[in-house]
Amino acid sequence: MIAAVTVANGLPLYTANPNDFDGIDGLEVMAIPLPDVGAPATS
Repeated sequence: MIAAVTVANGLPLYTANPNDFDGIDGLEVMAIPLPDVGAPATS
């Protein structure tokens, strides 16, 4: 569903799990790093 919406609207898909979207024609996948959940928040 997420991939279909991005393809239909001509948008890239930003995800920390790019391999989940392999093989979907017309989908531009942009890999982002996972946040470091152990790091303290910065302001």
